[in-house]
Order: sequence, then structure tokens, then C-alpha cells
Amino acid sequence: MKNLLVALLVIALPASADLLPEALAEFARGEVTAPAPEKPELYDEFGLQETERSIYSAPDGRKTEVTAQRFYDDTGAFSAFRHEQTAQGEYSGFGERSWTDGDLTLIHFANYLVRIEGDMPTDTPVEAMLTYFPQVAPTPDPPVLAYVPKLDQVPATQRHILGPVGLAESVPELSPSTVGFHFGAEAHYGEYQTEDGPQRMAIFYYPTIAMAREQVEQFYAVDGVTAKRTGPLIAAVIGDAPDAAQRLISKVRYEAQVTPHYDEPKRSDDLTTVVLDTFVLVGILAALFVLGGVFVAGTRILAARVAPSSIFAAPKGDGMTRLEIDEEASQRLPH
Repeated sequence: MKNLLVALLVIALPASADLLPEALAEFARGEVTAPAPEKPELYDEFGLQETERSIYSAPDGRKTEVTAQRFYDDTGAFSAFRHEQTAQGEYSGFGERSWTDGDLTLIHFANYLVRIEGDMPTDTPVEAMLTYFPQVAPTPDPPVLAYVPKLDQVPATQRHILGPVGLAESVPELSPSTVGFHFGAEAHYGEYQTEDGPQRMAIFYYPTIAMAREQVEQFYAVDGVTAKRTGPLIAAVIGDAPDAAQRLISKVRYEAQVTPHYDEPKRSDDLTTVVLDTFVLVGILAALFVLGGVFVAGTRILAARVAPSSIFAAPKGDGMTRLEIDEEASQRLPH
């Protein structure tokens, strides 16, 4: 919490820019531009909505270039992150996931992708910048990631495919009609090191099992592709080593998660709780009665002193009306 408060203090208030802050600690922002992506069709498929880039300069001459891209959703930003990962590097600790290769750092944070090149500011202002971004829309990771085998995966070869453009870049052997993106399918692609050499595999996720069952026949008809359906997943290995493909594809297993029905316990289900609640209610009502009586009596006493003729004032005397009928008068009354 202390680091977060410090981080928020090192970032100045926004001015003309919508995404990038005015400063990152001692680094001051320069001119802000809105460059177009190198692959506009691919990034349109990712759902890119806005881009800002600026060079930040420190008083001692250090400089860093920061590019922030806002996407329609978390999945689009994740897809762009996978696309821009370099062959070398390692994961670092920013945002949801980040990749550092020399003076380059890629950060995936919710529906944002941040690219930092040059002299890296300290961790605190970078994390604070992420909290500065407007219209942050975090969502869970794509469900297909839960079924991607991690063993023997070649680093930085992973790609997340959302449409025909991404498919043509990573798996040109498959056509869009074979995949059936109109069903709402998306895929995760990666390379694996096996005994028979590198193998390429894409795992396609469909909204329902019925959609995957209907589409898998299209995969079976493609030469050089070994396909398998498991639940709403279709795993496709591309290569000329059928035995290696079978071993790799067998690692993809769909396990349905069944959530049992759960009734939230009610207070009325416990007799002890009901009795205790009854006593508490009676106590509250008794306290209200006492407080009400004190309030009414106090009001009338106060009114008798301040405004004795008002209707709120207590009556003079003992407040009782007496008939004053003596014994003699009572004998004259007709019986």
C-alpha cells in the first residue's frame, strides 16, 4: 500500500494526453503521437482502439520511449502481447504478464499493451502508470490457456489467434473456413520440442461442444494435419511426423468443471439464532419505548417552562379532572 501511494505521487496530473502520464518519476513526457500499427489488419482483428507514443527524458540525459495501446478487451491485448514477444528474453513482474529483452519491456495489463524501450524507469512509476490508464477493463484469461501443454514448449513461439489474419500468420495450412471463426472460435498456437524435432500445434476453443463436434470433420480433411477433438477443443498438429503428432496431441485433455448447486445457509435455519434474534428484537423495541417515553416527557416539561400555554406543555396540577361530588350532593341525585 505504501509503495502504491508513493507511486501515485510521482505521476503528474493528466493534461492533453489521454493515455500516457505527464511524468514517470524524473522522466518528463515529450511530444505525444498516435502512430499506426505496422500490421493494421492484424491489430484491427485484435480490437485496437487507441495508441499513444512519447519519449520520456530525465535531467541526466536518459531517455525511454513508451507506447501504450488500448484494446477493446483483455483478450485482444493478450493477443498483441503474444505477437510482439521476442525470441529472446524472460518474464518479468509487471502487470498481468510482462516480457523483458535487453532494453525492451512488454507489459500486458488488462486491455492495455505497453511497450517500453530505452532506459527503464524504476518499478514504482511503471506500476503507477498502469493504475493511471483510463477505461481499464480486466477480464479472465482466455479459457483455452487452461488446456495448453507447458512441457517442452519452445519459449516465445506462442501466439493467440482471433481471426483469419492471425491464422494466416501462424497456421497458413488451415483456412478460415476449416476453423469456422463465425462460431466465435479462438486459438492458441505454439511450437514444441519433441524427439522427432519441433512440432507446431494450435488448440482451437469453441463456445460449445456441439460446434467443435461439427467443425472437427473439416480438420480431418486437411493433409498434413493431425486433429483431435476433446470437449469444445480441437487440437491440430501440423507436420510430417504422425507419431510425434499423436504423442503431442494426446497431451491436450479437456476436463469439464461441474459446479455443484449450493444453497446459502439462512439465519432462520438455526433455532438458536432465531431465539437470540427474538431477544435482540424485544430488547431493541423495549429500548425504543423507553427512549420514546423520555422524549415525550422531556418535551412536555421543557414546553411547560418555555411556552406554558402551548399544547405541548404539561397540564397544571396533577393533570386529572375531578367531579368534586360530595356526599350530600350525591344523596340528592335521583336514584
